[in-house]
Amino acid sequence: MPRLRFCRVFALAWLLLAGPASAVDLPGSAVRLAWLKVPGAPDPTSSLTAWAQEIRLRTSIDIAAQPVGVRPEDPALFSYPLLYWGGDKAPARLSDQAVAALRQHLSTGGMLFVDNLGRTEASQAFDQGVRHELARLFPQPLQRVAPTHVLYRSFYRLERPVGRRADAHELEGIRVGNQFAVLYGRNDLAGALARQSVGVYALAVVPGGETQREQAFRLAVNLVMYALCLDYKDDHTHVMHLLRTRRGAKAPVAGTPPPPPILPPKPEP
Repeated sequence: MPRLRFCRVFALAWLLLAGPASAVDLPGSAVRLAWLKVPGAPDPTSSLTAWAQEIRLRTSIDIAAQPVGVRPEDPALFSYPLLYWGGDKAPARLSDQAVAALRQHLSTGGMLFVDNLGRTEASQAFDQGVRHELARLFPQPLQRVAPTHVLYRSFYRLERPVGRRADAHELEGIRVGNQFAVLYGRNDLAGALARQSVGVYALAVVPGGETQREQAFRLAVNLVMYALCLDYKDDHTHVMHLLRTRRGAKAPVAGTPPPPPILPPKPEP
């Protein structure tokens, strides 16, 4: 049976593994974006708050408005289907306990998005350091995510990943089974999403301006859809239906609620 990527599945798995004392969101509760609180990592609350807001506006996912920081060693880690880890300098070495917890979480349905936040270009120090730490989680090299991968059509059809920058033309990832449990982007996705307290965007997007920022938001939506509950498995019929529906959709009228996302058929038992 295909491995399901749905937060209720691995929340139940953690309940079975950790017992009643674990801090797990109950099935049906709102999804919450979480970022890894590791030494030296910046606080991406502004970016993840904007990310969650766009998920609420564009999809029917029940998502909490405020993200949360979580230490990798905290049992609450298993409550969060999508973890975010960003940085622009060499990351601190993860503890052995953190490595073990992350490996277990990512091996049982969780997903980690790693974001290189380098300003003018991808940070080489972060790149080298995070690759070393990821190799401690899974002793395999990151592999290129093909442009035909279902990640790029899990909600929006995208040609390539972008963020505040657009110089890295591909995502990389680590597979667990048939799914990517780790995805790594080098275009500063969080920088494209971040807003100031007054609501305006905090950073300029280069070179594509606001068109590129919209593409960054679409990638952010696709990441959540892929992490939560969309196990498309290259279902050609469903994917073509999704793409035809999106191409034929009219622009929404201001003030109207967004339509619900098209979900894949339930897997067979």
